[in-house]
Amino acid sequence: MSQTYLDVARQGKNSWWRYLLGTIIILFFWLLLGGIVSGLLLFSILGNQGLSQAELIKQIETFLRTPSLQVYLIINIQFLFFLLGIFLSIKWLHQRRFLTLVGADAKIRWQRFLQGFGVWFLIQFIIFAVGYILQPDNLEFAFKPVEWFILLAFAIILTPIQTSAEELFFRGYILQGFGLITKQPLILMIINGVLFMLPHLGNPEVQRGLLWMALYYFAFGVFCSLLTLKDNRLELALGAHAANNLFIILFVSTKDSAVPVPAMWLVKEIGEPQWGVIWFLVKCSLFYLIIFGLKKKATASSQQ
Repeated sequence: MSQTYLDVARQGKNSWWRYLLGTIIILFFWLLLGGIVSGLLLFSILGNQGLSQAELIKQIETFLRTPSLQVYLIINIQFLFFLLGIFLSIKWLHQRRFLTLVGADAKIRWQRFLQGFGVWFLIQFIIFAVGYILQPDNLEFAFKPVEWFILLAFAIILTPIQTSAEELFFRGYILQGFGLITKQPLILMIINGVLFMLPHLGNPEVQRGLLWMALYYFAFGVFCSLLTLKDNRLELALGAHAANNLFIILFVSTKDSAVPVPAMWLVKEIGEPQWGVIWFLVKCSLFYLIIFGLKKKATASSQQ
């Protein structure tokens, strides 16, 4: 490949003010336009019941904390606007091909995406199975067939859109943009981890412990940046992130989840937040060894 993943940012128009304006446009589409549409959808569901402001706020909070397909749709509709903002910024402001956020060849290597998805999903499943064996009483089987299959139909479309929008922005647009300033992987991973962490600090899970949850989100951003820089492409991060969130949405949810849904199992008691970070680092290590170990073996075999 003639260009590295970071060098792609030199295509088209790449002045610093374009990245600043592009970031503003993307955030505008994501948080403002998406937020307005989500709010309108929310109020259309709740309706006008003549409640006071305090009563309405309480009702909204209760509704958004109750697992349902409606809540899932309200939260995820914003990411359609997020994705649109990224697309318009790349095509209109930077005047380069949208898929250069995925790779220098402007193509999606689906095999690599499926490898990332499959390996992360398998690791997630094994760790879940171990937890179920060790603490079966801590999982409530909440499976409701009709609700779950409707959720499945929406989740296999909307959750990959949500995770892809985040990856295309943080590990695509932002990582490539900062790559114009420095090519030092460690600096880029730290910057990306911090920027990925910040918007996630508003998630309800942060109540488990600000420091540890901040570290978890930071580590997630760093790891996905590492995958992208190591593979010189975005598909592994796209696949792993999609697998991570789909598993949580469909199979194992918590009472404080950022997206309360009727998943198959509900965790009754959430452990100390540091264990979440530890288990995440275990998953990252296994994923890295499997993915890049297999790639190394395949390369060695082809050379024999």
